[in-house]
Amino acid sequence: ARGGVVGPLKEVRAAFGPDGAPLRIPVELEEHRFLTARPVELLTDVLADEAARAPAFGLDNALRLPFRVAAKTGTSRAHVDNWAAGFTRERTVAVWVGNFDGTPMRGVSGITGAGPVFARVMSLAMRGVRAAPLVDRSHFESAAICALSGERAGPNCPGLLKEVYLPGTAPRHDCTMHRSDGALDVGPAYLAWAQAEGLASASVSAEGRPGSRAGFILPADGDEFLVEPQLPEGAQAVPVRVMAPPGAKMLELRTDDGRRIELPPPFVTRLPAVAGVRRLELWAPGGAEPLAVTRYRVR
Repeated sequence: ARGGVVGPLKEVRAAFGPDGAPLRIPVELEEHRFLTARPVELLTDVLADEAARAPAFGLDNALRLPFRVAAKTGTSRAHVDNWAAGFTRERTVAVWVGNFDGTPMRGVSGITGAGPVFARVMSLAMRGVRAAPLVDRSHFESAAICALSGERAGPNCPGLLKEVYLPGTAPRHDCTMHRSDGALDVGPAYLAWAQAEGLASASVSAEGRPGSRAGFILPADGDEFLVEPQLPEGAQAVPVRVMAPPGAKMLELRTDDGRRIELPPPFVTRLPAVAGVRRLELWAPGGAEPLAVTRYRVR
């Protein structure tokens, strides 16, 4: 709402000692910029996009007001509480909904709990105020993209979306997922997702295209994972997704505790989240050295 600039916090307006003399109130934060202006403007445009909210909330939702508002809702684990926060150029509103004793609510989310309160407060705060434009869209460049791949829409894409980008950051390549023969090829990186979604992909396995190198998609080298102490250990795991070399029918994972795990197509699995810095190797059966190595940390 401040365009990427953090301002000093003023939680106390004035304070006095026992003798009535004013006390000095320390400034908690010096004013400084934490994000440059253009990315903040793009983020604001994203948060004000009513079409982007529609798939999750429907077109008629608590954040749809007579003026553009950049807003975000959030729901905590187990519906303990929820938030709705947003802004216009003139007003900023944040709403928390929950029970003070931490008792979970019954299926109340940010859009159904804090959202209606946010809408009511923001509407009252903007009464009699003419809303200024949230962003200057002339600062962006637009492109027609494929909604599935995120690449520029090609001649074989069944549909397209108009999207805006910071200058120089729009996709430069045409979509490679929709082929001229009508087949869908999501590629090796998204094959497991496509299978889980019931999408038939022209990729028959998670093989890299000719010239590509075998390696770890997940976990990437340097990734960090946080174990939630409130959740059962068995419910928490490290996802593994591998880019296989062309022609591979079986691969092997080797962990730093000596285990060897067979990895068939689509070369996806999950490993226990064991605290510490972990090393994971990818091997071809009978190989003399690992195809790839990744290191990750579990906290």
